[in-house]
Amino acid sequence: MRRWHATVLLGSLLTVLVWRALPSSPAPDGRQLYQRHCAVCHGEKGKGDGPLARVLAFPPTDLTLGVFKFRSTPSGEVPTDADLRRTIAEGIPSTPMFGVKGILSDAEIDALVAFVKSLSPSFRKRPTGEPLPINPPEPTPALLSLGQRLYRELACDTCHGARGEGDGPMAKSLRDNRGRPVRMPRFSDARTFKGGHTPADIYRSIMTGLDGTPMPAFGNLLEEREGWALAYFVHSLIQHCSPPRSGATVPVVKKSPLPESLDEGWDQIPAVKVPLEATWEREVMPETVQVQAAMDRARWALKVRWEDKSQDDDDALAVQMPARTGGLFPSLFWGDQQAPVQVWRWSPKQGLVAFRAAGLNSCTLSKTKGVQGKGRWRQGMWTVVFVFPDAPTARRIPFAISLWDGSKKDKGERRLLSGWHFLVVGE
Repeated sequence: MRRWHATVLLGSLLTVLVWRALPSSPAPDGRQLYQRHCAVCHGEKGKGDGPLARVLAFPPTDLTLGVFKFRSTPSGEVPTDADLRRTIAEGIPSTPMFGVKGILSDAEIDALVAFVKSLSPSFRKRPTGEPLPINPPEPTPALLSLGQRLYRELACDTCHGARGEGDGPMAKSLRDNRGRPVRMPRFSDARTFKGGHTPADIYRSIMTGLDGTPMPAFGNLLEEREGWALAYFVHSLIQHCSPPRSGATVPVVKKSPLPESLDEGWDQIPAVKVPLEATWEREVMPETVQVQAAMDRARWALKVRWEDKSQDDDDALAVQMPARTGGLFPSLFWGDQQAPVQVWRWSPKQGLVAFRAAGLNSCTLSKTKGVQGKGRWRQGMWTVVFVFPDAPTARRIPFAISLWDGSKKDKGERRLLSGWHFLVVGE
């Protein structure tokens, strides 16, 4: 099991966290991993009733029912291990389910797959079907033309709209198997393809359907070539893609003197866009934050910028990092008792506040210990800079970001958040 190994700098606020698998690590425990990373939404027993479920725009999947949208198997059959592994590793776009590829080890992901299967009797009662073969042909103009014709003939526009913007005449009336409204993807925006936006992902969704939703399987209706034609046509409508939702790296650039101001000294430091998702039903705006990091021999600094059309006293930014060395990778949702997180929050109302979190509703105020934070709103942009004493010296430090927009009524767990990403020092 992956753990944190730490090299401690004398007098440092932060220890240097080196991400690696310890040779003596025991076999991963799928139940523990599930409780840490999944139960907050899906619930302790997988019924989709975790403590965060009541906040989310659409309640999480009830894993006990054995009904899974994202499969390579025929409609009505349970997914393969590879299907579950792909969903866990990649996450589900346009939701707060961020992927754990690069965060958890392959063995840990496999342990999660095994535990998820144990939650539903369907995996014991129904054999896994044969996965759909994926043999993509060349996307020729003739194939795209065929796909466009099939899109009309199969009445895809009835739900997805003439241009694939999810605004067909039936779109607002669609419900899933639990009576919940269905959020339609916009084919122009790759971030809304929950099952993935590559041609192979789209082909798989078309041919096997999305069980539990009104999206049927077309595998018995379309020939293989026709399925690929439709997939390539839908893929051709994509205009907007997103940076990696998790696992991106932000270089911590050596720079002396250290840029401490909101503006000066940051021009030559690379900025990385980090995507955000909403935990509740509201527009994801801003779509990303811009992150920069720098260090000198004594300290390091983190700068975050984002768009916000109006200034509000309830606007806020929080950055969380693992609080404990030699431990486990924390939950994105404020850690837990075994793997807590340290959080630095800045707002115009309170300034800098530090706290230690060990799960939802388990936060304790802590001293800032020399950390400085300041921010400014100007011309539709917030800029916040944190300065930390005692610069780290190496490797990768996980971080995640949360934003609250007062004008959007964000509060508590109603917020925008990122997946886990890494500050990279000395590479």
